[in-house]
Amino acid sequence: MPRKRTRRRAKGSGGYHMEGTSYVYVLELPKDTATGRRVRRKYKSVDQSVALSKFNEAKKKLIANGTLPSTSSPMLRDWLDRWLTEIKAPTVKPRVAETYRSDIRNITASIGAVRLDDLTAAHVRQLEHDITAKRSAKTALNAYRRLSNALADAIREGLCERNACIDVDPPRVEANPTVILDAGQPSKLIEQASATPEEPKRRRGQTKDHDTAEDWAMWRLMWRVAFETGMRQGERFAIRPIDLMETPDGVTAINVCHELQRYKTGTEVPSWLKATNVEGGIWLVPPKSHRGVRMVPVSRELWDDLKTRAKDNGVAPMSLLFTRRGHPLTNPVERRRWDAALDRAGLPRVTIRSARHWFATRLAMAGASEDARKAIMGHVDIATTAGYTHWTPQALGAITGSIVQDFGPDA
Repeated sequence: MPRKRTRRRAKGSGGYHMEGTSYVYVLELPKDTATGRRVRRKYKSVDQSVALSKFNEAKKKLIANGTLPSTSSPMLRDWLDRWLTEIKAPTVKPRVAETYRSDIRNITASIGAVRLDDLTAAHVRQLEHDITAKRSAKTALNAYRRLSNALADAIREGLCERNACIDVDPPRVEANPTVILDAGQPSKLIEQASATPEEPKRRRGQTKDHDTAEDWAMWRLMWRVAFETGMRQGERFAIRPIDLMETPDGVTAINVCHELQRYKTGTEVPSWLKATNVEGGIWLVPPKSHRGVRMVPVSRELWDDLKTRAKDNGVAPMSLLFTRRGHPLTNPVERRRWDAALDRAGLPRVTIRSARHWFATRLAMAGASEDARKAIMGHVDIATTAGYTHWTPQALGAITGSIVQDFGPDA
C-alpha cells in the first residue's frame, strides 16, 4: 500500500504544537547562566499566522541584540537596548538607570547603526564630535564612559573582541568652578528667608498658593541645616523627627539614613532598593552610597529648633519634618525661594549645592582630619571631599603666616 504523502512546512516557518485551540510556537534560548536550565519562550494565538508573526518578530529581535547566535555581530543600538534592560537597569537605582538611558540615546543617534565588530576608534571620535556640536563636553564624556562599559560587557558575552574606547582618550572636560558665599553671607540669606514672606515669580501653569511667614520660617530652618551640616538636598528633604538623635553623653546629631528622590511616572523601583513611596513619584530611598549613612553632629540650638518644629506642627516620628502644604519638597520648589532670598539679600546667585561646598570648606579651615571630613560629608574618597573644599587667599595666608611665626625671632 503506497505511503500517504504529507505536505511539508515551508522552510523557516518554525515548528508548532497545539494547546487546545491555540497554535504555539516555542523559541529555544541559551541556557540560564545561573541555573544551567534551558530557557523557552512561547508565542501563541488561535490564529496561526498571528502566533508565527509573534515568533518571528521575537526571534529577529533576539538575534539582533545578540541573545541568539548569528553570523554577524549585533548592531550597537540593539546591544545597548539589551544591555540597559537586562544587565544594568536591574542593578542600579532608577535615577542612575535614567541617566544611562539618556547617554544611550546620544550614542544611538550618532553611531547606533554600526555593528559591534565594526566599531573603531574613528567611530568613538565621531561620537564625541556629534555630541559636542550641540551638547557639553561632560555629556560627551558620559556617553564615552557608557559606551566603554557596554562594550566591556559585550566582550564578556562573546559578541565582540575589542573595546574601541581603549584606543581613544576620554573627552576632556573643564569643570565650571563652584562659587560659594563668603563668611557671614549665609546669615544674610537666612535672615531674608524669615523676614519677607514674599512670593517668588512662578512659571505659567504653576499654582498661585502664596507662601506665608510660617513657610519662610521653614526655609530659614532648612537653610540653617544646609549650611551647618553640608547635607545633600535629598537628605535634608528626608529628615524625620525619629532621625534627631542624642547620645548618652549629650552629643546632638542628625541620623542621615535616607534621601528623597523623585522618579518619573511608571518607573519600576527594584525591591532590593528598600524604597518607601511617600506620594506619587516621590520615594524615600537609602543615601547615594554606603558612606552616605552617617551621623552628622549639629549644635544644640539647631537640634532644639528642629525638635520644636516637629512638636509645634504635630509631625509624627516617621513622617517628613519639612513639607509644604502637606506635600514633600522638590528641587524647583526650594530653588525658586533660594534665588528670591539671594536677590533680596543682594547676594550672588550661587547654587543650593554651594551650601554643601561652603560647609566642607569650613570643616577643612577648622582643621578637621581627612577621615572626619569624609565621615561627616558622606564621601568614600577624600579626593571627592577635596573637590568640595575652596580655600580663600586669606585662609591660605593665615596658614603660611603661622609657619613663618614658627621660625622664631631670628627669622
